[in-house]
Amino acid sequence: MSALLLVSFKQAVRSTTLILLPISFISLVAWATAGSSTGNTADPLRAAIWFFLVAHHVPLNLSFSNETISGALTFFPIGALLIPFLAIRSGIKRLSEERDVSTLRNKRSLVLSLALTYAFFGTLLSFFATGSTVGAPFYLVFPILFLVASVSGFIASNLLPDHQLLFPWQRGLKVAWIAMIAMVGFGALIFAASLAFHFTTVLQLTQVIEPGIFGGLAFLAIQILYLPNFAVAALSYVAGSGVVIGSGSWLNPFVHRIDEIPAIPLLGGLPIHPHPYLAILIVALMSLGAFIAMYGSKKYSDPTELKRFLISTIGFVTALTLIFARASSGELLSSNLSSVGPQWWLMPILIGCELGVGAALFIFLPIVITKIKESRNVAAQDS
Repeated sequence: MSALLLVSFKQAVRSTTLILLPISFISLVAWATAGSSTGNTADPLRAAIWFFLVAHHVPLNLSFSNETISGALTFFPIGALLIPFLAIRSGIKRLSEERDVSTLRNKRSLVLSLALTYAFFGTLLSFFATGSTVGAPFYLVFPILFLVASVSGFIASNLLPDHQLLFPWQRGLKVAWIAMIAMVGFGALIFAASLAFHFTTVLQLTQVIEPGIFGGLAFLAIQILYLPNFAVAALSYVAGSGVVIGSGSWLNPFVHRIDEIPAIPLLGGLPIHPHPYLAILIVALMSLGAFIAMYGSKKYSDPTELKRFLISTIGFVTALTLIFARASSGELLSSNLSSVGPQWWLMPILIGCELGVGAALFIFLPIVITKIKESRNVAAQDS
């Protein structure tokens, strides 16, 4: 076991280096071209470790002399999780070549040992990069790094459970994942259309920042990593739960309550006034619920089994929506922006209800129509 941990620790250092080296290079170039008169060469290296922590969704506390930008950073780019995934996958591949992974037990031990050493080394790095101005809760760094590394390792190694769909809840979980991906994709299409419609505003926000060549490339990469967050936010908007950009704000098809937005180009895609007609897009979510009910009715002839399938599917979709919505929202550097992203607590409630209404219409509407026709036929015969 000790030999496995030693080999895993070496690979954990390599995987971490794969992330830090390119980020450090970009940070160093951006720092050099910025021409700061107060910084030192250690600043871009610390910034690279900060980005390393952010990529794993480790919250950061900020305490600058300027109180207007002091707060916390918990609004993380979901796309950044791809970075540790690729690093862990590379580490798993190299470890598999060095160690015996002929059995599933050996594979699990390998993944867990790499995740453990990866989290330990990442936690050590966090101590060197945090201080009085930027800090990370020490009790959260290790478990978050371990969780991200473990999930990434299990996915990269194809170790996730692959049970046969024997029970309705198992089929419901699979359908819920597919439905969640479809809804996020639908949100991405809505947000892309909004970006194209408000492209002038996006350009204006980009010109306000003026990040320079290298800073602009880094800023562009960050914007790309945030795209999944905005896809979930767009889904929340059309579902009716809406989006918040700071305290007291709320945007949905019927409400447009916001004072100002940060100079972030992607936020240029936000609507500038209410669009009540977009509420018709809720029909798409209800149609998804009807499609789930149609799929279930084909798989289960027993009403009890069908009921269990529908309840479990909508329940899993609601839980997944809560996870996605919470991961897509958070605080953005300032207490004025203490809540940015989808209305995470309301979004799963509304989507679950909309899917449930769609499923109920598919099941009960034909029954109601049939009874109405029968009553009319009886009335016609009596007359």
